[in-house]
Amino acid sequence: MVRCRGVKRVTIMHACTTLLWLVTCFNGLHAIKIVKFVVPEIIQYGVQDSVILDCDYTYGNRTPGLMVKWFFRSKTKPVYQWIVSQKPQDIGILRGRVDLNYRASDDPLKMYRALRIVKLDTDISGEYICVVSTFLDEDVRSKHMTVFVPETSFRLIQNKTDDDTVNVICAADGAFPAPNLTIATPEKHLQGVDHRVHLVNGRYSAVSSVTLNDADLPSPAEFICTLRIPQAKYAVRKEAIYYPGPISTTPEMPTAADMQLAAAVGSREPNIFTALTLTALSVLFRLLVS
Repeated sequence: MVRCRGVKRVTIMHACTTLLWLVTCFNGLHAIKIVKFVVPEIIQYGVQDSVILDCDYTYGNRTPGLMVKWFFRSKTKPVYQWIVSQKPQDIGILRGRVDLNYRASDDPLKMYRALRIVKLDTDISGEYICVVSTFLDEDVRSKHMTVFVPETSFRLIQNKTDDDTVNVICAADGAFPAPNLTIATPEKHLQGVDHRVHLVNGRYSAVSSVTLNDADLPSPAEFICTLRIPQAKYAVRKEAIYYPGPISTTPEMPTAADMQLAAAVGSREPNIFTALTLTALSVLFRLLVS
């Protein structure tokens, strides 16, 4: 009797190859693949009234249970969901902020795949995750988007409290994300700078300050404050000239703006109004008798 062991081994290998080919073909019929994923990295608040996030995909011959879900910052709960043959839904932080009539395609299996977000603000900054799935397959993409807000005020202040030192203060309000503030001279960055950042109503206030000895400074000295928001590739700067020396004793009249401010807060803080009024009277008296 002749044993054909080689023939048996070849037959098994051929069967395995055929099975693998059939599985591959079957999966190909139902494969979901995201082929275009569009989430802008930076958008500027107030410049546009909406933004479109797109998640285009290919699908096979059969798509049982085709569904598109968008998540924000984590995959715990979707902020948008569209099940083919049903109406799209906006959920959570995006409820009432998605144009549910927007169609990214005329293909009935793709038309509501994208998000058109309106009512833009800093609270929708974060990672967006698109999940396209069927009962048989799934594909996922993600990308971070930041709503950038330039500062509403930016100040460089020299506050001299005694004859030998000066406090240099750089302050900014109303920015998002949190700005980086640096204080420098044309020759170098200054050491020992204190940095503080606070989030107020979705915007950041930042202050950097340093105290310097007059003896360590040239006369005149130049200070440079730079505000940077790296995510937006945004930077602005302010410069100021400082003359070391004793505190000036030259009397100064309160400005019209000072008096208006005092009048506005007088009902709440009468001491401010009184102080400014007494200062004005004192200066007027000195000018009259001089």
